[in-house]
Amino acid sequence: MTNAQYARVPNSFAYDTTPENRLNDVEFFLRPSDRTDIDWLLSRDDPAARNMPRLVEGILRYKMRTAGKAAGKGIDQIALPLKRITYAENNGPIQKGILTMSVVERPGRIPVGSLLGATLLGMSRYQEEPLKKEDGRTVIVGVLKIETVEPV
Repeated sequence: MTNAQYARVPNSFAYDTTPENRLNDVEFFLRPSDRTDIDWLLSRDDPAARNMPRLVEGILRYKMRTAGKAAGKGIDQIALPLKRITYAENNGPIQKGILTMSVVERPGRIPVGSLLGATLLGMSRYQEEPLKKEDGRTVIVGVLKIETVEPV
């Protein structure tokens, strides 16, 4: 015999477990091909990826774990590789760059293997997230515009 009492959930409890409503709770989105590319970067098979900072690795692993599946019409408004991202840090000057699935930095490119690239990856237009800078400061980065770039 147990002394267990059953707790009743109040009627005002607004927790819905239907999949349609949980999609709105997703913070980041990735395509299956992006997940494969991130796995490859994290596997350290790429010689340049061996020097990837632990913080970047942690951000990418978190996004792999929590990201929803990017598909359909809304994919145009998600920061994914080969998209030109227009962003601003702490309401500072507007900057642009093409997000690339790389670790090597080049002019006009934002590698996913950098703090900025890992933070921007999977974000939606007008979304804001904290970004840890190399000097230890934390700023808020906001995505202003996302444009598809034709591969060269």
